[in-house]
This record gives sequence, structure tokens and C-alpha cells, in this order.
Amino acid sequence: MKNANRLIIMTIVFNFFILIGVGHGIVFLGLFEVLGFKEFFRGDTKFSFTGNYDDRLFTSATISLIGQIILLISYYKRVLLQKYVLVYTGIPILFFSFFVLTIELFNSTLDSFSFCTGMPFLITAIILLIRTIKNHRLTSKVQQPT
Repeated sequence: MKNANRLIIMTIVFNFFILIGVGHGIVFLGLFEVLGFKEFFRGDTKFSFTGNYDDRLFTSATISLIGQIILLISYYKRVLLQKYVLVYTGIPILFFSFFVLTIELFNSTLDSFSFCTGMPFLITAIILLIRTIKNHRLTSKVQQPT
């Protein structure tokens, strides 16, 4: 499971460093996760799954933060079943966040930009999911009496 822990951290980091276009520049999604809450408490943000790119940013960042926290918790779990459940929960949440961020992939250059910079995350998350499924199957076969 040492490789799985490395993949968990890589997935979190790559998700954190997805580039997003804001204002007249770019920023990491993770930085927006942290700084976006200040705007949220001032009432400058809104939740939207289908609005334009700017409207979806905070929604995507919030969902992403939840997925990152779940994966971070899975990193520290020693009971394999708990680790598997947390990975199976965290990865789809991060995928959904990425989907919300890039839903207009073919109609928006900002969505396309975020999708391209999110490819390392997407690849790492898929590898993590596949390896977790394989490890889960192997450990469940070992635990079953024959």
C-alpha cells in the first residue's frame, strides 16, 4: 500500500495545482479553495453547476476540497477496508469537481485550459482508482476461506 499512499498524495497535489482562469490571470485551484472562502463570507460568490465558468469556480473548488480532505484521511488509515472506502469516495468526488469545472470543455477556452492543466490529475486519479480496485480484489481473495 506504500505505492497507493504515494498515488493518493500525487492525486491531491495534482488536483490542487489545476490552473484556473480568474480575472486577468491564472491561479491554482487549491489557492482558490483557500481564498474563495473569504469571498464566500462576503457574499461575492454563488454555487452553480451549470452557469458560466466564473460561476462554477467556487462550486468546483468547494467540492474539490471535500474530495481532497477525504483522500488525505485515507492516507492515514491503516485498516485497508477503511482506506478503500475512502478512496472509492474521494476519487468520484474529485472527478465530479473536475467535471463541474470543465463542463463546457468544447465551448469555452477557459474550460479547455483547465482541462489541459488537469490532465496530470486525471491520469493519476485513474491509476489510483485502478490500483485500489486491484489491491481490494487481491486482499479480499486472501481473506476469503477456500
